[in-house]
Amino acid sequence: MLNLKTSIASPLLFAALAAGLLSSAGAATSNGFANGGFETANSAANPGGGVTYFAQGWLAAPTGNPALWSTDAHSGSHAALLTNPNGFGGSTLFQNSIDHGGLPALDAANIGSIPTLSFWAKGDVSETGNVLFSLRYLGANGDILGTSGNQFFQNLLSTSSWSEIKYQAGAIPAGTVALMLEMNTAVGPLLSNRQNAVLIDDINLSVMTAAVPEPQTYALMLAGLGLIGAAARRRRA
Repeated sequence: MLNLKTSIASPLLFAALAAGLLSSAGAATSNGFANGGFETANSAANPGGGVTYFAQGWLAAPTGNPALWSTDAHSGSHAALLTNPNGFGGSTLFQNSIDHGGLPALDAANIGSIPTLSFWAKGDVSETGNVLFSLRYLGANGDILGTSGNQFFQNLLSTSSWSEIKYQAGAIPAGTVALMLEMNTAVGPLLSNRQNAVLIDDINLSVMTAAVPEPQTYALMLAGLGLIGAAARRRRA
């Protein structure tokens, strides 16, 4: 006697497994920010309209002590330097992934993704200083749909070696088209002969991209669906 439960459950399981492969096959992550290693110099064709691009895609605040391009790098040849060499001030770098980084707008494939922000840092903020970052999700009109708030990391720094900083961001909300990252230092008087200088390198925000099904995945799906159809016809007979 034919066991219909077995004959139907098997292709159903097969199709379910194939569907799982479909959802994961070809899925990948990309960096949500351009030139995260600061390796590309600023292009003369992109002067920033009065705002300093110290590296391609990255802006430095026009007041205080702008971020600088440094050759003291974690990898490659360059890094960013946030510094107030005389104390009393701030130093800032930031990027809007579309307006400054030139990256495409986020779409439905990115919504709901839970990115991880990572970067490497080294330096000191003196006794009176701090260093922080803020990650924001922006809508089409520039409105802030989500934010990490200010995340301080001065306690993770070393003056002699690079430290990797990781932050698990919130899920990208619906309507998000651009990402915004800001990093800055702030310091009062320099004390105990300690400098205020923080190096930043290899910024990466892992953003999930759409899955691209592989040909064999389609074959598995079709085979599973065919088996389901055959089982259904046998059951009717």
